[in-house]
Amino acid sequence: MKFSAKEVLKPTLVLVLICLVMTAFLAGTNLLTKDAIVAQKAKVAEESRMVALPTADSFDKSTKSDICYVGKKGSDIAGFVFTTEAGSYGGKIQVMTGIDKDGKVTGVILLSTNDTPGLGLNAKKESFRKQYQQKAPDNGFEVVKGDGAKEGQGQINAMTGATISSKAVTTAVNEAIKEYQKVKGGE
Repeated sequence: MKFSAKEVLKPTLVLVLICLVMTAFLAGTNLLTKDAIVAQKAKVAEESRMVALPTADSFDKSTKSDICYVGKKGSDIAGFVFTTEAGSYGGKIQVMTGIDKDGKVTGVILLSTNDTPGLGLNAKKESFRKQYQQKAPDNGFEVVKGDGAKEGQGQINAMTGATISSKAVTTAVNEAIKEYQKVKGGE
C-alpha cells in the first residue's frame, strides 16, 4: 500500500491545528480562572483557621514563622494557627493546628491526605482529631496502639489498621507545637 504526501500531511495538519486551538482555549481558561482559584484557596484557608482556632475573629501572618498565623480576638492575641506537613502511608499530609495563647490545642484540620479510604482517611474524623484538644505537651504527643491512651496526658490512640497515618498526623501536630514554643512569647 502506497501513501501519497497529501494523504499523510492533510490529516496531520488538521490534528496540529486542533491541538493548537485546544491549547489556546485551555490557556485562556487558566488565565481567566487563576485569580478565582487563588481567592477560593484563600477563603478555604481562612475558614479552616477559624475552625482550628475558634476563639479568634481575625488572623494575621506571623512575622516570626512562615507557617504561622496569629489569631486575634479584638486587639488581643487569641492564639496561633500552624500549617505543617508530614510523610504518611499515601504520601505527604498537610495539617492545620490551632493552639491558644495558653498552650491548648484547639483544633486539628487535615488539609490534604491521600491515605487509604476506610483506614488512614479516618484521620479526618472528628473522633480522632478531637483527641488532640488538650494542653500541648512540651515534648509533643505520643501515639499509643489500642485504647491505652490516657486522656490529658499527651497520648493519642492510634487508628486501628492505620498506625502510620496516626503517627503522621501526630508528627505534623508536634511540629506545630515546636513552632508554637518558638513564637508564643514574641508576637
